[in-house]
Amino acid sequence: MNKRKNRNDILTEELISYNPKKNGCNIPTKDYTVRIEDIIPALSGTIGKIALVAAFAIAWAKGFGISNEAFVTENVRLELIVGSIITIIFSAILNPYAAPPGTLAPLIPLIPLMSSLGVHPLVLGILIGVLGLFIARFKFFDKIMELNGVAARGGIILLFGIMGIMSSVDSLSKWTSAKNNSIFIVLIMLGVIAYLALNKMNLKWLMIPVAAAIGILIPAFYGIYPEVKAVPAFPILNPKVWWFDIWGLGFGFTVINFIKAFPFALLAVVMWPTDGIAIKTIQESNYGPKAEKSIFHMNSTFALASIRNIIGCFLGGSQTAAVWRSFMIPLSIVRRPIGGSAFLLGISGIIFSLLGFPIDIAIFPPLIWLVLLFGVYIPLVEIGLNTLKTSAQKQIAAISLLTGLAINPVIGWVAAIVIENFNIIKEDDMKTELSSKNIKITVVVAIIATLTYLISINI
Repeated sequence: MNKRKNRNDILTEELISYNPKKNGCNIPTKDYTVRIEDIIPALSGTIGKIALVAAFAIAWAKGFGISNEAFVTENVRLELIVGSIITIIFSAILNPYAAPPGTLAPLIPLIPLMSSLGVHPLVLGILIGVLGLFIARFKFFDKIMELNGVAARGGIILLFGIMGIMSSVDSLSKWTSAKNNSIFIVLIMLGVIAYLALNKMNLKWLMIPVAAAIGILIPAFYGIYPEVKAVPAFPILNPKVWWFDIWGLGFGFTVINFIKAFPFALLAVVMWPTDGIAIKTIQESNYGPKAEKSIFHMNSTFALASIRNIIGCFLGGSQTAAVWRSFMIPLSIVRRPIGGSAFLLGISGIIFSLLGFPIDIAIFPPLIWLVLLFGVYIPLVEIGLNTLKTSAQKQIAAISLLTGLAINPVIGWVAAIVIENFNIIKEDDMKTELSSKNIKITVVVAIIATLTYLISINI
């Protein structure tokens, strides 16, 4: 017990004392520590990245009828190495306050609509990057953060958590129904037991590797193993090969393509703060008030995501960048600052990309969905519930949750900030602390977000 307490004290002290150079060259183990706990978010982020990029690639391939068998694997290989190199250069060395650029998972359900409307992925990616850089330049992402009270933050966390749980359970159920229905029951039961046991022992940060082990070992008892086809290789880095030969779309730089992509690009950028709000709230809850230097910086993070988006899509990538959620949430749970884990994340991603076969293992369905379910989404719901204290906060979060599930996460977020900032639901001791200027900004943000969403579904 004392040993765990001492270790916890060490981690707390490192959170508080975290102070690498913001604009300079930081050397891992010299300018910040690298510890064994950093391995957990690094591996989780690598597995999550593979799963989400694969989902993007599969959706675009279906939308455009791409029949190339290697399209998904090679696209994952490309996006993984691009994201990993950028993570090492920026999040580990040049600015260890910027969260690594990951994947915007909430955009995946819109890909069938976008492809049916002829939205070009390269044009979309460039527009998202340019818009993101413009907004970050004027530090508007921080301004958006100021508009979010406790209820809005808690509601967004719950929304993402519950959406993730529903998606993971549904995907795992579909996979097991085609194999053996009893696998589903065993996987879920063992996942619950492991989660409760690790929580009891204050070792919940080990849930991701434990879930991965369960996802590999249990299917093996039924004679089901990951199908390994990928071989060691360098990713294809020629944009012309990707966009002309593999995608078959060309570069697509026409006025009409930019017009088609603009509403969806704006919607993607509007989605970014919801990711940021959820993750920043988790960090603040777990790190404590004295560890503000370990909380990621919103504007520099999304400036980095914008740069990564432009580079990745130009080279042929299929994903849209955002905060690396499958890395940042476990990072918050194990209570570590960004630098050391980001360094290991970049190394892990490069190794997985070059070897190839770890990608096939990492996209093994039971491993992916158990890791996301018990390592990311259930802890997200737990933190969201703990964030909400008063009756009014719970009511606002419930409305945000219902609206987000019924319509769209962006609309759920808009509902929360409007209700909370205008005291539509309040308790006697609740009062708005926002300035009149921020109240006006709330109205502008709500209108822009809503109109953008309406345009995106009706274009």
